[in-house]
Amino acid sequence: MMEFRCRTKRSEEWVDKYKGSMVNPQMIAVKLEGEARVLKPNGKPLLVYLPGAAKAEGDAHYAEFSRIRNVTDNRGYAAGGDRVERAGGGRTRKSAPNVMSSILGSFEAVGGNQYCRLTAFTASHDNEWRSLMPYFERIAALFEEHVPDRFAAQMRVVEGTNPDWVVPGTPFSTITVNNTYPTGIHTDKGDLDEGFSTLGVIRRGRYDGGWLTFPQYGVAVDMKDGDVLLMDAHEWHGNTVMTCSFCGETLRKPGHSCPDVNLAPRGERVYPERVSVVSYFRTKITTCSSAAEENARRVALQDGRNARKLGLEG
Repeated sequence: MMEFRCRTKRSEEWVDKYKGSMVNPQMIAVKLEGEARVLKPNGKPLLVYLPGAAKAEGDAHYAEFSRIRNVTDNRGYAAGGDRVERAGGGRTRKSAPNVMSSILGSFEAVGGNQYCRLTAFTASHDNEWRSLMPYFERIAALFEEHVPDRFAAQMRVVEGTNPDWVVPGTPFSTITVNNTYPTGIHTDKGDLDEGFSTLGVIRRGRYDGGWLTFPQYGVAVDMKDGDVLLMDAHEWHGNTVMTCSFCGETLRKPGHSCPDVNLAPRGERVYPERVSVVSYFRTKITTCSSAAEENARRVALQDGRNARKLGLEG
């Protein structure tokens, strides 16, 4: 495995100019082509790139991952593009562009939901959720093998967490599945500082771009089908624009088909798709009680809201 240390890091003032935007090629100094370990200037790991390391598992579970297609406008800088105004509830708010991004596993108390809970997909698709375990177990094994100190630190936290909220047999609490959109330059929020994040990619069809880049360090990876990246997601990262390899149309969601199918070789699948699977541990999951206790809290909060609506409080 190739290993090198970055010598410099672009300033936070530089990032302020570009956060939320797509990576442009001028931001890239090094594009990784093979297995590599990249260190920050201080010697701490930035990423470990493992080409094809989860190819078999990705192929086995592509169909299930591809069907997970929640559309959301709450991805902030990661959604890329300009903020858009949306009307609703008698008011107008600015939100990120719609993207196809779904959260699986567990989530802590936040906002109006002051209780820990399974995400909507995991709670309502138990069989599908359980069928994906071999993929997450493979990612966990690669994490343990290649970044053992960070894996051990994350597992110590996992072992002190109620198991109701942990992906069985892994150091993860939560999974984000993104489908065929390039993320704007952003950092991940809420995941464990002493741990590490993981990214697996499953690709179908042909497209250009979508290079995952750490622009402050100038390092990029064009992740192929089955590739895995172990990464410090607290560093700014994002993607170059994705375009269809045949007609050049910009891709922001799955389902694209070339307007002229003759652009593709005979029998070529012309529906480019990039499914990225991000597995991590959310720090505040450590505060969660058992599933039964958190559900009781949910019911009590809902009962209180209903009582207020009916004027029955007190």
